[in-house]
Amino acid sequence: MLEEPRRLPPTDLPLEPPPPANVFTPGQIIAWVGDEPIQVGDVMPMVERQSLKGAIELKLLYLDFVRGIPADKRTEFLPKIKAKAEEQFYQKQVPQALEKAKVGSIPELDAQLRQFGSSLAQQKAAFVERALGQSVLQQKINYEPEVTHQEMLTYYHEHQREFERQAQARWEKLTVRSDRLPNKAEAWAALGNIGNEVLRGAPLNAVAKRSSQGVDAADGGYHDWTTQGALASDVLDQAIFSLPVGQLSERLEDKEGFHIVRVIERRDAGRIPFVDAQVEIKEKLKKEKIRKQTEDYVVRLRKEIRVWTIFGDDPAAEVKTATRPDERASPRR
Repeated sequence: MLEEPRRLPPTDLPLEPPPPANVFTPGQIIAWVGDEPIQVGDVMPMVERQSLKGAIELKLLYLDFVRGIPADKRTEFLPKIKAKAEEQFYQKQVPQALEKAKVGSIPELDAQLRQFGSSLAQQKAAFVERALGQSVLQQKINYEPEVTHQEMLTYYHEHQREFERQAQARWEKLTVRSDRLPNKAEAWAALGNIGNEVLRGAPLNAVAKRSSQGVDAADGGYHDWTTQGALASDVLDQAIFSLPVGQLSERLEDKEGFHIVRVIERRDAGRIPFVDAQVEIKEKLKKEKIRKQTEDYVVRLRKEIRVWTIFGDDPAAEVKTATRPDERASPRR
């Protein structure tokens, strides 16, 4: 991008740009941020589309990075900085993109990107700009904002529904499937025999691995925290939320066959206490404060750097492209 002459935005921008067409050409300019254009291909990442709003925000941050370098030093330092970011692109991003695209070479990847109005060169330039723009945020944003006890307590009281929990249980099971024995009577007897092993002191998980016929046999019949009502078997659901903890059930029958279950631990339905929810609340509030700082900073840049889009002055509008598979992008870098 730097090798070409810098293209300036049009000076006679229409007050009300015409409504966007349903189909954009791959190289069509759909926004200007300062004197930097954004083309259709710039908002088409490796796999899914990125909104124009996000592309504008990244471009604003990149331009903020560039203007942070003294004007008389940019020619010397900017290419060196970009070269380091490009190394990261080829070391980390390209291998991931090759895997996602299910192709074995960079030319194949580039050809696939061009079908969607992009190119590897555009993706590399976008990666570099994103990396440099995000480095600005590292300096401008406090990523360890203070979250006070009162803020956490207020959040807890205002969002109590988030902390309501249903009953849950950890449990284990022995199974004999009805379809693996000649009749139900034999299945019933077979389950009684392996259940008696547990009653005589054998570990249930060992018995399950050796003799159970359920899909959970390899795991020793173990089931991690299960929410009440989540099981397909109403019989098992009712048992694990009514049995005393640690007690083997009687033989239970459902569509799969016969089962014996034992509850290891159970949590009753109720509200998570504030003391247990503090860590989660603090993390949520911390992320919210970081997001708010970032949004405020981008809004400030938006006021300092002129932005124009084909959709008008609303950079939040998403690009709805309908490029055909046979269209190819014209490389601009």
